[in-house]
Amino acid sequence: MGESRDGEQLTGRLAAVAILGFVLIIPPLLTRFDHVDRVFGVPVLWAYLFLVWAVVIGLISVVGGRSR
Repeated sequence: MGESRDGEQLTGRLAAVAILGFVLIIPPLLTRFDHVDRVFGVPVLWAYLFLVWAVVIGLISVVGGRSR
């Protein structure tokens, strides 16, 4: 019974990370970062997308690491 609860918690946490990732890349939010400016030579939009991608992967790693 403990494994079932752990699996449900893991599923819930991964779903929350997926929802967060989705919310961070919806078009209304992306338009706020669509500038001509650059960060370290990279367009702001691309830097934002890379940062979101890295954060989502990091959160998945943290959530997955705690489940073991």
